[in-house]
Amino acid sequence: MERLPVSGSPFPFGLTFVSPDMLDVPGYAPTPHDTPADRLVAACVALGASFAFVPSGAPWAGDAVIALLDAGVAPFWVVDGPLWPVVLERGELQGLRATLTDPERVGESIEARLDGVLQQVADGARAGVRAIVLAEDLAGTSGPLIAPDFAIAELLPRYARLVQAAGALGLPCVLHSDGDVRPLLHAIARAGFVAVHAGGGLDFERFDRLFWAAREAGLAVIGGLLTGELGNPARAEAIGSTIGVAAQAGGLLVADDGGITTRDEVRHLALALTAARSS
Repeated sequence: MERLPVSGSPFPFGLTFVSPDMLDVPGYAPTPHDTPADRLVAACVALGASFAFVPSGAPWAGDAVIALLDAGVAPFWVVDGPLWPVVLERGELQGLRATLTDPERVGESIEARLDGVLQQVADGARAGVRAIVLAEDLAGTSGPLIAPDFAIAELLPRYARLVQAAGALGLPCVLHSDGDVRPLLHAIARAGFVAVHAGGGLDFERFDRLFWAAREAGLAVIGGLLTGELGNPARAEAIGSTIGVAAQAGGLLVADDGGITTRDEVRHLALALTAARSS
């Protein structure tokens, strides 16, 4: 299993898609003058994070990369995948249907968007990021949103070109998707990704199945601190303890699942992290 360029004891921990406006954690009291980059970096330092996702399209992304590197935190550069703009320009239902009825034409439309994504990858490399995260929701809670045949024939070979371009710049790639992507894990690994970020919508049972299936496919997993379990302190500490034990098996970079929307959830995330580190 190829490793991402992060370390941490007893396991690597990071922040993914938490809005900087929500980052009110023990050891850091934000002020009105703090920029989003300030908030992200200060929260990472307070939580002892090894890595943090940085959305490439954010106006503060470049400042965040510089400050994270100075703080010893690895910035993971998030670029939006080419699929959903193609789907949505047709209308969501019609676009998804087109992946079944006219997959080659949809594939051509995706192809036309690849240069823009490759440019974002190159921008991240110039900024000094440590990994690329390709964000593309391929699944929902119960399974794939698009047919695995389409993903394997039209989508993942194009992702592989992005992964190869990033690799030529010295950057490993992570695939982010909400939901249960287990049917696609082996294809994701063949495309060259080293990890998946298990996004929102999974309960622990589904996350656990995804984690072990990813390990079998040779992929690391980022996630585990599930937003659905951060509603109160007791549940947060319980999921933290459970994930801390799971992380001992290796192949898990503990993080939020990308679904956090409130400051209370961030505070409970900190409790879960403490419990995980104590497991």
